[in-house]
Amino acid sequence: MSIRLAFLVALLFGVLVAYLSSINSAHVRIALGPDWAYELPLMALAVGAFLLGAVFAFGLGTLRELTRSYQDYQLARRARRAESLSEIYHRGVDAQLAGKPAEAAEAFEEVLKREPGHVEAPVRLGELALERGDSQAALGHHLQALRSEERTDTLLAVAEDYLRLGRPDDAIAIYRRILARDRDHLTALRGLRDVAVGRERWAETLEAQERLVQLALREAKPVEEGWLAGLQYELGRSLLAAGNTAGAIARFKETLHVQPDFVPAALALGDSQLKAGDAREALRTWERALETQPALPLLARIEQLHRAEGRPTRMISLYEGAAARQPDNLAVAFGLGRVYFELAMLDEAAEQFEKMEVRAQELPVIHAYLGAIFERRGQVREALEEYRRALRFTESFEWPHRCADCGAAHPHWMDRCPSCRRWNTSRP
Repeated sequence: MSIRLAFLVALLFGVLVAYLSSINSAHVRIALGPDWAYELPLMALAVGAFLLGAVFAFGLGTLRELTRSYQDYQLARRARRAESLSEIYHRGVDAQLAGKPAEAAEAFEEVLKREPGHVEAPVRLGELALERGDSQAALGHHLQALRSEERTDTLLAVAEDYLRLGRPDDAIAIYRRILARDRDHLTALRGLRDVAVGRERWAETLEAQERLVQLALREAKPVEEGWLAGLQYELGRSLLAAGNTAGAIARFKETLHVQPDFVPAALALGDSQLKAGDAREALRTWERALETQPALPLLARIEQLHRAEGRPTRMISLYEGAAARQPDNLAVAFGLGRVYFELAMLDEAAEQFEKMEVRAQELPVIHAYLGAIFERRGQVREALEEYRRALRFTESFEWPHRCADCGAAHPHWMDRCPSCRRWNTSRP
C-alpha cells in the first residue's frame, strides 16, 4: 500500500511539473564564469532547487536517525554489560551470606577485573578480609573503594581499619575528613572523641564533645553532658600538671557549671584553691559539693581542714549532718564512727559500728574498728574475735565502692571507672 501511495504521489508531482512547465516557458541565464553561462528553464531551476532541498533534508533526517540508533545501541550494550556485572556481584553477595568466602571473593574479583572502578566490590572484599582477621588487606580494599568514590561509610570503614592496625592518628585524620564534609556527623564525632580520649588529646576531644552536646536529643543530653564534664575535668588536670593553676581552676569551675554534682571536679577545684593559698574558698567549694552528694572524699577533705584548725566539734557535726541527710548511707555512717573513734569517744563509736554491723556483717573495716575499740577498753578476748572476723573476709580495710554505670567493683573511691572509663560513677 505504501509503494502504491508513493507511486501515486510521484505521478501527481510529475503531472504538476509538466503543467507548470507548459505555462511557464521563460528561461533564466546563469553565469558561472566569464565564458561559462547556461540558460535554464525557470521551472527546471525551481524543481531542481526543490529536489536539492528535499535531498538535503532527507540526509539530515537520516543522519539524525542513525545517530539516535547508535546511541540506543551503546546504551543497550552498557545495560547488558551492567546487568552481567550485577549478576556476578549478586552471586558474590549470595556466596558471602551463605558462608562461602572463597566463592564470594572470586566473584568480587571478577567484577573488579571487568570494572576496576566498581565501588561495592572492594568494600565486600574488605568485609571478607576482616572475617579472616586480615586487617591490613581490609584496609587495602577499603582504600581502593575510596579511590573510586569517596563515600562516608567507606571512610568510616577505613578509620576502623586504622584503629585495628594501631594507627589512631590516621583514624583521627579520617574522622576529620568526614567532618569537613558534614560537621554534624554523629558517628564521626563520637569516633573522634573516643580515639582522642585514648590519646589524651583533651582539647581536641572537647571540641567534638561540645558539638555532640549541641546535637543530642533531650533524652541523650545528660549522657553527653556527663562526657563533657569529664573532658573539662581532664583538661583542667592537664593544665594543673603543667603548672597553670588559674587555667585549671577555670576548667574545674566550667565542669561544675555543666554538672554540679561532679565530685572529681569539686575535689580538684578545692585542692587547686588550697594550693593557691585560699583555704576558705576551698572549704566553700567542698561544702557546696557536699550539698549535692555526700561523697566520702569530700567529707575527708573537709575533715582534714577542720582537723588542721583543731576543730573536733566541726568534724563531728560534719558527719552527723551528712548521716542525717542520708541515713541509709553506710559509708557516711562509717565516717561518723571513725571520727568518734579518733576523738576517743569509744562508747559513741562502738554504738555506731554495732548499728552498722547489723546491716553489713561482711565488711571487714567495721570489725577492725570494733576490735580496736575493745582493745582500748582492755577487752582482749572480744578484740581478738573482731580482728579474726575482719581478717576472715579480706586483708583490705578500705571502704569498697562500685561503678554506678557498669557495676565494676572498686577497692576505694575513684574519679574514673577503669572498666567503663566513665567519670563520677564511683559509689559506696
